[in-house]
Amino acid sequence: MKWFHKYSFYLRIQLSFLLFILLPLFSASLLAYIVIKDITLDKVKASQHNVINMIAHDLSKSVEDVIYSNNLVSFNKSSAFLESLKNFKDVSVLQSLKDYESLMAISEYIDLVFSKTTGMNASIFYLNQQGYIVYGNNNELDFRSLKTWVAEKEVSDWITNANPNRLQWMMADDLKVSNWRKSDTFYMAMRPVNHLYTGERLGTLFIGIPNHYFQEVMSTVNFGQIELVNENGAKVFSHVMEGTAAIAQNNQVELRSKVPITGWELIYRFSYKEITKELTYVFRIHILLIIVCLILFLFISIFIGRQLYRPLDKLRRVAENFGEGDRVVRFPVKGRDELSVLGIAFNNMLDRINRLLLNIEQEQEEKRVIELQALFAQIHPHFLLNTLNSVKCNLALGGDRIHSGQIGSLMSLLGAYMRVNEMSTLEDECRLLVDYTQIMKMRTEMDFQFHINIPDEWKGFMVPRLMLQPMVENAIIHGFSKLPDFPADPMIRVEVYASGDDLVIDVADNGKGIPASALANLHSTLEKDKEPTASNQRIGLPNVLRRLQLTFGESSSIRVYENADKGLTVSMRIPLQDGEKGGFE
Repeated sequence: MKWFHKYSFYLRIQLSFLLFILLPLFSASLLAYIVIKDITLDKVKASQHNVINMIAHDLSKSVEDVIYSNNLVSFNKSSAFLESLKNFKDVSVLQSLKDYESLMAISEYIDLVFSKTTGMNASIFYLNQQGYIVYGNNNELDFRSLKTWVAEKEVSDWITNANPNRLQWMMADDLKVSNWRKSDTFYMAMRPVNHLYTGERLGTLFIGIPNHYFQEVMSTVNFGQIELVNENGAKVFSHVMEGTAAIAQNNQVELRSKVPITGWELIYRFSYKEITKELTYVFRIHILLIIVCLILFLFISIFIGRQLYRPLDKLRRVAENFGEGDRVVRFPVKGRDELSVLGIAFNNMLDRINRLLLNIEQEQEEKRVIELQALFAQIHPHFLLNTLNSVKCNLALGGDRIHSGQIGSLMSLLGAYMRVNEMSTLEDECRLLVDYTQIMKMRTEMDFQFHINIPDEWKGFMVPRLMLQPMVENAIIHGFSKLPDFPADPMIRVEVYASGDDLVIDVADNGKGIPASALANLHSTLEKDKEPTASNQRIGLPNVLRRLQLTFGESSSIRVYENADKGLTVSMRIPLQDGEKGGFE
């Protein structure tokens, strides 16, 4: 399927529709058409075969009635009827009452015997040895035409050579009947009538079956064409149903059924296209609808594809222009469809990117200014440190150890301020605090004690430089200054210890503390990371907390509470990693 991924999403959707919807639909429709056509054709064949079997059965029954009636005439043992046949044998013209009585007896008997064949509308007549015709139940035959037909040599030879022991059949194509359709022909059954005892030839019995009988019997077939042939293959009757076109040999379906007793056979032919014509029409309409739907889909998909491609192309151009520096360009949003939602989100992204770029540019500008200021500022601290170092040396040489030591402490603080962004050990941080308290004693003229309790295992723990200095400064300035009664023994204590998974650093004093409302406000500021208010902005604890969290994680915390000496304790908790819980050597 790698070739499939070479195309665009639009073409993939088109191909997917063709491969997974139209192709299966067309295949299923074609398969359904073939299956339904075969099933329909089989059912029609079975149905029509039953029909011609019924026709064959009706023909057989009618022929049986004819044979039965014929046998009643040929094998009648009645002495009166035999006497009538014998007396009428050589009559050519009626000359006496006896001749007329014999004629009527023969006619009435024929009517009686062949009454079962009235449904066939058969034409029954008897021909004596002189060619005199005696009508049976049908007296509408044209006498002259019938007499001419009987006199023909072919018919005469047929009568002469007929076997008296069986009923024989022949076509009578030229026989015309005056009151019937002029083109109607008969299929004739003939049998010689001999004297039952002497075997003398008395006459010949004819039974004519009209074409309309066959037509009526076979009218149950409403399409195709049907034929009745005799045992020699000669066509007895042929009928093409109305509206049936010529049947091509390759489209022909043929059904056959034997007619018992006679040796006849019914042959029924029809075109399977006639059967499946409506089904084929429906299938073609179905395929046409599929093609129309396909064309509509292609047009609609092309239209939708263009509606989709143009905004995406515009979105691409906006992104390229923005990337090339046009930070004002935006995607034009129209409507409320999915592309509009995408355009709004894209514009919001460009706005955020623009703000980020502005912030970055501003930060870069500020960095550049700070770096320049730092370059200029590096000259002054070094000059100041060098100057202070010269003063310190001069004081030491002059024997003023006190001021020389104070200048040394000041130099340590200045060096720490110059490297404020670097990390230092707790031991160095506490040593720096000692220098800071010495300077503060000189500035404030306060005499307070400063104690540090740091276990050896935590002396090497790394903390941000000058992290503890703001707490000591707060204790001196806000805890001890402006007191009406200075404590008798002012003291600041720094204690380091481990508590569970945390390292705790406490800076405590025995000064005046702060009011409860200010303490609550301070707690709120530390917990919610708010900007310091006017009541606590002199306290740099939020800045210290932020440095702790940036260095050791968000779980770092600072807690301020009143201690047993009525002063304040600032407790910093630093989470320890697995490798730090054992302390530092």
